[in-house]
Amino acid sequence: MNHTPLPKPVPPLEPVPAALSRIVLSGPPAAGKSTIGRLLADRLGLPLTDTDANIVDKYGVISEIFVERGEDHFRRIEREVVRRALRRLLDRPGIVSLGGGAILNPGTRAQLKHPAIKVVHIDIDVETVAQRLTAPHRPLLRGAGSPVENWLALVNEREPLYEQVATFRVQASNSPPSTVVNRVVDVLTGLQRAEEYAKYAHSDEGGTQSAD
Repeated sequence: MNHTPLPKPVPPLEPVPAALSRIVLSGPPAAGKSTIGRLLADRLGLPLTDTDANIVDKYGVISEIFVERGEDHFRRIEREVVRRALRRLLDRPGIVSLGGGAILNPGTRAQLKHPAIKVVHIDIDVETVAQRLTAPHRPLLRGAGSPVENWLALVNEREPLYEQVATFRVQASNSPPSTVVNRVVDVLTGLQRAEEYAKYAHSDEGGTQSAD
């Protein structure tokens, strides 16, 4: 007698999908990571750590650190702040918003490869970012070219590193931050469901035996 295989039941979902995630926001300067991070934290009920804000609170204005102590000094400060933030993220779910250049450090990139961490890369196009680059507080966008030209050169240089650590990418061009947050939550929820289903299917294969 042939038995038609019964479909496997769908594993139960968390009451708030993605609410137990360990999320890192990366992306180029002016991508909106800080704003998206605040909205995402509110949406998921998770604590937010903004590493640039932590640097300002502890060491002062970033543009002044660049002028007075140089980029190498800033990167050392940044690495220490990011290292601590990512270690705390492994202790409990939360969101860490990184500065645009944090991924330049190989130690940071190694931390971001931890399987428990989801790195969300925020993409933004030149037309959208051009409207945000009038602020004078971005020292790496000063130089011979226009702010937009300098931003483009910087993004092109860092792109392989962004791609290296990203779990997935979300487009933020011409979209309000709330829409970007919806996109992030949708992808995180899909990943969570896939992971839960994979675990459930695995346990079912190993633990269920027929009494026939």
